Amino acid sequence: MLDFLKLRAFYKAAYHGSFSRAAEVLYVSQPALSRQVAALEQEMGLELLVRHGKGVVLTEAGRRLYEYAERIFGLLSEAAQVMGEFKSLGTGELSLGASSTIGNYILPGIIAEYLKRHPGIDVHLSVGNSEEIEKRITSRQVDLGFVAGPLSATGMYAEQFLEDELVLVAKPSHPLAQQKGIPLPALAGETFLFREPGSASRGTTERHLASHGFSPAKTFVLGDTEAIKRAVAGGMGVAFLSHTTVNIELQNEILVELDGPQLSIPRPLFTVYPKDARLSPAALAFLSLLRKSCVLPRET
Repeated sequence: MLDFLKLRAFYKAAYHGSFSRAAEVLYVSQPALSRQVAALEQEMGLELLVRHGKGVVLTEAGRRLYEYAERIFGLLSEAAQVMGEFKSLGTGELSLGASSTIGNYILPGIIAEYLKRHPGIDVHLSVGNSEEIEKRITSRQVDLGFVAGPLSATGMYAEQFLEDELVLVAKPSHPLAQQKGIPLPALAGETFLFREPGSASRGTTERHLASHGFSPAKTFVLGDTEAIKRAVAGGMGVAFLSHTTVNIELQNEILVELDGPQLSIPRPLFTVYPKDARLSPAALAFLSLLRKSCVLPRET
């Protein structure tokens, strides 16, 4: 394994083209620096530097090692800079984009905690359907995106942060409200309420129903989850909605969850950003908090 101090002595001597100048920069004596470089050459069994007049020049082996050393010390410098930014994470901006369920029901509490820890960071959250958010991520209008999978865009890093579940809800007085093990065909006469095209929940629901050979006879489209909840409570139809969005209504018996083997749909929720993005300290701090706040269930 390469010794750090010896590699640094070699790198500085090669960078400055002089043992004496490298020794000055490193605050060591020239003989001490020369010994470090000589020891490195002996360990590697290769000549790395050749004295030329008052300076030094790289051998072919030395040139190759210098390229690696340059990358190593460049990364160390970058790491020190990033850690310094973390330490002084006092001001900055963070732009987030989230699909409806995540942006309206999951992220607000996490953002509130984030702002308690980092009050000097300006956080901007834009909410839309998953298709809209995906476009904002690919065009780099936001630092981090949060969507329900799957993604259609390539070149994206996706990390699951939560397991969501779509459940079929109805009004409490619905004829099937008290039944167990309801089969999908029993819902053939129901009106299914959907979000607009481009919504991840709609796409997930349609794929699920199609996989079981079921096609709703009647559908109705509403623009947001709250409108769908009110319409279902009013007896307009049934809808597959995220359990997160209807938890309060279920507890207060404003809505009921219909029970059946095909009436719940698990779906993962993802954090996404371009693979080549260099995330800011503000974004990395948010991801760290998100991972601590949203713990995935362990496989059994």
